[in-house]
Amino acid sequence: MSSEDVSLQPSSSPGGPVSREEMYAEVWRLPMTKIADHHRVSSSFLARVCTRMNVPRPPRGHWVKLANEIPSPQPPLPESGPGDLQVWRRGDALGAVSRPVPKAPVPRKIKPEQLRISRSRRHPVVVGAYEVFEQGRVIDQGFLKPGRQRLVDVVVTKPQLEPALKLANQLFLKLEAAGHRVMFAPSDRTYARASFDEHEHPPKKPRPRYPALWSPSKPTVVFVGTVAIGMTLFEMTEELEARYIDGKYVPTSKIPSQQMRRLSPTWNWSTRMDFATGRLCIRAFSPYPWTDWSQSWKESKQGSLRGQLDEIVQQLTDAAPVIARLVEEAEEHARIRQQEGMEQIRRREERERIRLQNEAKEQAKTDLLSAIKHWDDIKRIQAFFSDAENSVSNLPEAARCIAMDKLAQARELVGELDPLKALLEWKGPRER
Repeated sequence: MSSEDVSLQPSSSPGGPVSREEMYAEVWRLPMTKIADHHRVSSSFLARVCTRMNVPRPPRGHWVKLANEIPSPQPPLPESGPGDLQVWRRGDALGAVSRPVPKAPVPRKIKPEQLRISRSRRHPVVVGAYEVFEQGRVIDQGFLKPGRQRLVDVVVTKPQLEPALKLANQLFLKLEAAGHRVMFAPSDRTYARASFDEHEHPPKKPRPRYPALWSPSKPTVVFVGTVAIGMTLFEMTEELEARYIDGKYVPTSKIPSQQMRRLSPTWNWSTRMDFATGRLCIRAFSPYPWTDWSQSWKESKQGSLRGQLDEIVQQLTDAAPVIARLVEEAEEHARIRQQEGMEQIRRREERERIRLQNEAKEQAKTDLLSAIKHWDDIKRIQAFFSDAENSVSNLPEAARCIAMDKLAQARELVGELDPLKALLEWKGPRER
């Protein structure tokens, strides 16, 4: 093989392992089809691998331009982000990636000029969400429940859908401007969406809700460094006195006084019901298991949160070291629990081993005593036949023939007498 042929071959081993850096170098040196053939996968699958590794690929027409000596720019390899695949091997599931240890960046004060954003720009997490939410069914209190679950974590009524998505979009863009990545939770580890009470003033005793509010399949998270912080934007509810009018409950405060006077106290009575307030709440939480941290920002009046977004970005940035410490403590406790669990298993297995060992000894002893008894029985029977044969020899011929015939029948009835057979069939404790 010539040196030119060697240079046109991928440098990595067929099937991997291939690091991000190696994959980046290969896809910009050789066409995807050649690299895919080298690793014995399809080019479309290799494209998915590059996406999971956050490795930029040459655009369409790149190799044609190079063949015609036309420049085609090559972007640099971006820094590895949360959830990015670090090493790939053929046969690996693309969801399985190395589990990074959350680490917060050095605390810093974010300057207001850093958080200036374009009002027309839309964050990828929010793009397309309005149409899906709008087509969702409406449940109690008017909350929307879309058919899809891979959506931005927004729980609101239809009138507040547009304001909520605009608020989420502004917050996400400001977080990105501060250097924090907003995305759906990746698959590098377990990220759980924390439950919440939508009441503006949660009752002392939580009440079950049916049907349940919509929840996404993956939480929406912002990465401050490599520390994930979950975010939910929801519309709050409040408990009000209500009357049942024309097939629905209406807050008493919204019923005109003239209509109230016409209501019959016999057929219409007041009760207390939950109603959407039209005011939003941004709730941040730790998505890591066994960590309890959350913080909420509530609107005192509609639209008041828009003026607090810069402050919220700073507070989320400051919260990252707190969450990182909680995760470290939780993982240490999990490690201790795992060690304790393994020690319990070891002790249980040791107890079981000793029990089986003692059981084997007892059974071996019982079987040995049985073999000894069987030996004694055989010796006693053999002694009987030996004495009988000696005694028969002294009888007259006619009686001796009868006695010998009887002894033959007796031997046939008793069968083979081998005292060593029982000993050879016996199993000692170490054989069990």
